[in-house]
Amino acid sequence: MLYTIGHGKLPMDTLLRRLQASGVRTVLDVRSQPHSSRSPQFSRAELEAELIANGIGYRWLGEHLGGKALGPDRPAPIDDADLLSAGITEAVALARGATSALLCAELDPAHCHRETVLADRFEAEGFALVHILEDGSTEPHQSTLGL
Repeated sequence: MLYTIGHGKLPMDTLLRRLQASGVRTVLDVRSQPHSSRSPQFSRAELEAELIANGIGYRWLGEHLGGKALGPDRPAPIDDADLLSAGITEAVALARGATSALLCAELDPAHCHRETVLADRFEAEGFALVHILEDGSTEPHQSTLGL
């Protein structure tokens, strides 16, 4: 099982409750740029500290699995086959060790690379993906593999 979740402008305690309710033990942060001026509690250092204080591990994987360009002359990591493959390999190893969630900023997985790019790749690795939605409910990923 591998969850996905977006933080949007949620309060930190809401995000933590949703992760804990799903049994998530490790957050795999797939944001290319893990900082937020609108929601500074979700900047990398602050988020990592809160997660660890609440018994949840944290790993930033945005350099391999991020959906946005890392700079003016650098494409999004998910557009580089080698970076994407390395990121999937690392994330799979982590997710096999503990119930994990891919985290990005976008609340709606339909508008995020968690669903549009990453989910099918993780399903191909044997994971069942479940999206934690904005209202806290969950929804199984609808695979597009083979279509």
